[in-house]
Amino acid sequence: VEITLNVSWEVDNSHAVLGAVLLNPLGLVGPALSAARDIFQVLFAPATKMGTGKDDPIKALADSLREKRGVPWSTAKLEAPTGEGLHVEYFRGKDFARYFRANPEKINAHVPPRPGKTVDDQIGELCMVFQRRKLVRKADRKYKKPKPGKTRLVKYPRTLVPHPDGSGWTEGAFYYWTYDRPTSMWYYAATVALPFLVIASCLFPLAPWWMRMTLVYFLMAVLSVLLGLIGVRYLLFGAVWIATGHSFWLFPNLMSDQVGVLDAFSPALSYERPKKGSRTQLLSRLAALLLVGGVVYMLYQHTPDAEALKASAKEAHDSILDYLDVYGKGKMSITGNTTTAGAPAGGPGGPGSGAGAGAGGAKPGPGA
Repeated sequence: VEITLNVSWEVDNSHAVLGAVLLNPLGLVGPALSAARDIFQVLFAPATKMGTGKDDPIKALADSLREKRGVPWSTAKLEAPTGEGLHVEYFRGKDFARYFRANPEKINAHVPPRPGKTVDDQIGELCMVFQRRKLVRKADRKYKKPKPGKTRLVKYPRTLVPHPDGSGWTEGAFYYWTYDRPTSMWYYAATVALPFLVIASCLFPLAPWWMRMTLVYFLMAVLSVLLGLIGVRYLLFGAVWIATGHSFWLFPNLMSDQVGVLDAFSPALSYERPKKGSRTQLLSRLAALLLVGGVVYMLYQHTPDAEALKASAKEAHDSILDYLDVYGKGKMSITGNTTTAGAPAGGPGGPGSGAGAGAGGAKPGPGA
């Protein structure tokens, strides 16, 4: 594999342009590098051309509210009267007001305080400014009644409809953003790194043996930790729910598709009491207890032998390593070598194997 990379930089008045050309036998990575060039042009362009909002204080404030430490938000489907819908990011009016009550200095620069005007009045005026600038629009929840078996409405509904008032400030309403979330620097970095990760994955069979083994075992460890955490999570919930009827979750957002990777581990615990006097839940818990007991009994009666489990685990382990070509059989076919550099003794290409045996080969046994 032969790769040639030519990079040239031209810097003029805070402009930087990255011209990259990647030539390879298949010509598959050229478009990816062209996309990386365009991203660098946007990344190093002046702030006024990037549209970051630095020349617009109201837009800059709106962008700051959408950051991690800004106003809490969620996603929902906004349904139009025609039945069509689109997914939007929205926040509650209560959270909007709570944020500026805790940070009044952030609102004074945009809505100056006046005699007789409270912070709540400033919050309402700021929300009206956002609506006049068409940064947010007012919405309401589609379903006004709690779900069956629930006593309260959900905090963040998954379906919204345009508010009957159309506009205005109401602390109990919802407001959805009308423009895309500002792109972070990490997004650009990840986009630039993506083609290089693809190249690295394609070159995995040519990597040294120790590097391949380290990567495989690291990924296996991460997968084992995640699967173990999910198992413990459901075991704790099932045990607590069957015993008390209470809902106890470890990392409640772990399986949610509406949060990021780091937010999936926050909060650590959640606890919810059941509705009192519910016979349906009692019968469900009893049925779950009988089902779990039956499954445990069947597993106990048909438990496989420990040696068989050990042999199956070793076979699965070897199959994974062979599928990923960790021992470099593909590398041997590419380079034409009959031995694998760096392979452990006894492994493919090592002492005792057919490929790595000496010139005389293995001696035949007595019965050969």
